[in-house]
Amino acid sequence: MSTLKSSSQAERQLILLSAGTEARRELMREHARRLMLDVEWSRLTETLRWRKLLPVLGPRIQELAQGSASSEFLAAVEQALEAGRRQGSFLQLVCQRVMAMLDGAGIRSAPLKGPQLGEAIYGDPGRRLSGDIDLLVAPEQLTAAVEVVRALGYQAPRDYVHDHGLPLLHFVLVHTREELPPVELHWRVHWYERSFARERLLPPVGHPSGDWRPAPADELVALLLFYARDGFIDLRLAADLSAWWDACGAGVRAGAVDELLDVYPELARVIVVALNVAEKLVGLPAAQIINGARAHGAHGMREHIAVRLANPNPHTSPSQLYADMGLIDGLLAPRGGFGEFVRRQLLPPSAVLDEQARNGAKQRARSPLARCAGMLTRYGLTLARLARSPEALS
Repeated sequence: MSTLKSSSQAERQLILLSAGTEARRELMREHARRLMLDVEWSRLTETLRWRKLLPVLGPRIQELAQGSASSEFLAAVEQALEAGRRQGSFLQLVCQRVMAMLDGAGIRSAPLKGPQLGEAIYGDPGRRLSGDIDLLVAPEQLTAAVEVVRALGYQAPRDYVHDHGLPLLHFVLVHTREELPPVELHWRVHWYERSFARERLLPPVGHPSGDWRPAPADELVALLLFYARDGFIDLRLAADLSAWWDACGAGVRAGAVDELLDVYPELARVIVVALNVAEKLVGLPAAQIINGARAHGAHGMREHIAVRLANPNPHTSPSQLYADMGLIDGLLAPRGGFGEFVRRQLLPPSAVLDEQARNGAKQRARSPLARCAGMLTRYGLTLARLARSPEALS
């Protein structure tokens, strides 16, 4: 997870503006032109590269610049796109091979994010940087899917397995000789759901996995869940949402998302908040996606704090960012989900702490209780910061 390098206010505003929907960008075109008068192009290039946004937002900034971007910026964007296309093509080839093997074993699968999404919403697989392959499989087929992938030379996953026989979110498989990218086999896409992904994001039984896409409303909800799960941090997933809306939003039938949330009420709070954040940051038209009564009904204190925690220009430590993600998890947990939040974020098993330390995600706490105390302290720091700061997303 990246935090913000030194950049000017003009550059930060331009990056945020470029992440918006086509309608938002068109509305703000004159403002973007004024911002570019104060932009230092070399610093903007490095900021975008460091935040892994250069291939995502570079072409949009280039279009907004209307010929005023530096030649070095244009060259850097083209180089990033070419590198992304090479990596994306490699990932797609491996993904197709893995999915074909899973299909052959009678295991349904669907790609999550990655170059496939980049091609679908940006028209270019090089626009979405990725270093691994994310695949969704049904929970009852997860163990069998691991064995299929291991036949390609992958090591057994080391993820902690809970009492119900499943990992928290996915199994991560690393290639023994590091010749192939890591494969993450997901059985769900967010902590709050156990059936949405299985029922809405996987192809029907008997349908080939490779040429199937979920219904537009289901795909949109999945992207909103990814954004919320990552704590509304930075702009990669927000830009995906704006690009998805430009490319696919017309296919979302009126009332479809409301109907989905009636079927999966545990997702209502998180989806409404994610839509609120996406509307403020990138111009996603929330009023066209859910009805006003539902949106208004989720504007309590917890939702309000979660929206304010959205961090499009992260400039704090990775540890604090992870803590903020955990706080958002607790704020948006569905009714009856507080205990799971505590076990997930505050008092995870010691084996999970060891796994996080191995992966470099977090420093190993001395004990689960020490971890809990540290996280609660960070939550307090975040809430104190919100109390002192103006209520604005920027």
